[in-house]
This record gives sequence, structure tokens and C-alpha cells, in this order.
Amino acid sequence: MKNSSLLFILIVVFVISSSENGIMIGEAKKCSNSWICEGDEKCKEKCMADYKGNGTCYYPSPPSKQHPEFFYPTCWCGFDC
Repeated sequence: MKNSSLLFILIVVFVISSSENGIMIGEAKKCSNSWICEGDEKCKEKCMADYKGNGTCYYPSPPSKQHPEFFYPTCWCGFDC
């Protein structure tokens, strides 16, 4: 009984000392949003202002009959949520 208690204490101390400041922190979840792009600078500014993220405009190839919605340039904004 005494040895198992000592072993348990050593394991707890090891786990606490191996984590930064004794607190385990998970990674932030990645989220995204998109809208019609009105230019690269506006895309970056809106993404940073609204989501504190990085925005990039994507310019699609001409629309196809299968996907006419891809005609407009799209601002894609990636951010931590």
C-alpha cells in the first residue's frame, strides 16, 4: 500500500512537471468563412477586423454548367475559433 501511494505521487509530479506551467493547453480549433471578394486588400482587412484571421481571394476559372455559383471571386478567411 505504501509503495503504490509513493508511485502514484511520483506519477502525478511527473505529469505536472512535464506540462507547461502545470496546465495542459489544447490547440485552437480552425474555422473558416467566405464571401464574395471585393479585392485582396479588402478581403484581408475584413478577415482581420471581423475574425482576427488571414483572408485570401480565390479567382475561379469560368463557370461551368455544373457549378455556376463558382463564378464570383471568393474571399476565404481562416481563423482560430
